[in-house]
Amino acid sequence: MNILRYGEYITEKAAFDMLLESKAVFSAKLINLLNRMKSNKVAKSILGFQSKDVDGLAQNYVDVTDSKEDFTFTPDRKVQQLIAGRPEVYKVVNSGRYLTHSDRNNKIFERLGYDKTGRENWAPETGVLLKILAETQSVTGNTYCMVEEVLEEGSGEPRIGVINKAAIEIDNDELKAIWKTSRNPVKVGRFARAFLTAAKVEFSDKDIEEFVNQYKATFDFAQNALAQFDIVKGNDIIHWYWVDQYQSGGGTLNNSCMAEADSDWLAIYAKNKQVSLVILYDDNGTVTDGKYTSKKIKGRAILWECKVNGQDGMFLDRIYTSHDSDVELFKQYAEKNGWWYKKSQTMSPDEKLTNGSQDISRPSIVCKVDDANPSGCYPYMDTMCFINMNGDLVGNSVDAVDPEGQYSSSYDEYDGPIRCARTTDGEWYSPDNY
Repeated sequence: MNILRYGEYITEKAAFDMLLESKAVFSAKLINLLNRMKSNKVAKSILGFQSKDVDGLAQNYVDVTDSKEDFTFTPDRKVQQLIAGRPEVYKVVNSGRYLTHSDRNNKIFERLGYDKTGRENWAPETGVLLKILAETQSVTGNTYCMVEEVLEEGSGEPRIGVINKAAIEIDNDELKAIWKTSRNPVKVGRFARAFLTAAKVEFSDKDIEEFVNQYKATFDFAQNALAQFDIVKGNDIIHWYWVDQYQSGGGTLNNSCMAEADSDWLAIYAKNKQVSLVILYDDNGTVTDGKYTSKKIKGRAILWECKVNGQDGMFLDRIYTSHDSDVELFKQYAEKNGWWYKKSQTMSPDEKLTNGSQDISRPSIVCKVDDANPSGCYPYMDTMCFINMNGDLVGNSVDAVDPEGQYSSSYDEYDGPIRCARTTDGEWYSPDNY
């Protein structure tokens, strides 16, 4: 055995020996990447040991690095020195990731031993301190924790709730140091091999090779947040508009008045090929054949193939997200594709537009659709709310859809060719009432 190969053997043996000492603990970043690879046998096996006591496994605190080639871990003996006598207290860093008392969460509650009967549906606010009572992994790969509020002695009864573990972090400098102290690098493939061997999970060389290749591809995707966007048309617009497809939390997305819109209301979008929906998948998706997908979205915006001030273009309508920070991602995506978008995400039809390098004040936006009245019902339309029935035109002003003033003197509240889609019940107004 030459020196190089022997050195590689020692590195692998060290990883294997440490794994034999206790149990595996993974960083949130690593869990997130492995969750995106759930179709991979090795990734699924590794995730199965998350936060579990398993005989023969080391307490490794495994983390990703800046390179897709390596993981790092801290030896168990050092971990024990750092955690000795220190309680694990967590702080909420994202208040929107708690579970509601919806019946669809009952299976998670049952596994956690959480009884919601007669209990407050507690939403822990940012900064609140917690201790974990129990945790479990959902079928989507998320880890949910039953948590109890940490209070000063004599401050009353602590509240109990269920929260996504990604929304909390250790609130102890010594414990945080585990992820920075005595870190040892190991190649992704060697670690996977050592891990599965220690865990007595059967695998082949091909399994390890496929895992390494998919991990590298997933790592690359994670560095590019714009890869989580997709553009859909037709009935897929209706599917992704519905609240069940939203990432839980708040923001303009979860508070949208159209989150439970009847499918007929959305026909103006779904039945016209000039209209698309730009969606931003949440962070719990998977990468398959080079494409990122998920069952949930954390943002959406209607995309119009239209004329902006008489010039052919694409207009990204008002952006709805569960987190304000993701609005910037939509703007970056729009600029990358050369689209116009609203400079401020308001409901105003005449909001200033920009494409990142040029601004337009009081723009004229009009889209020639196949059918301006496919169902007789309409959603609340923030920008493109004026509809010319005779010309099959949708725009952001009466002048945009009726440039010659042909119908300007014949408005009627209940009749007439021009409608204004600004109600939340599927109905419409006369432009006079806007």
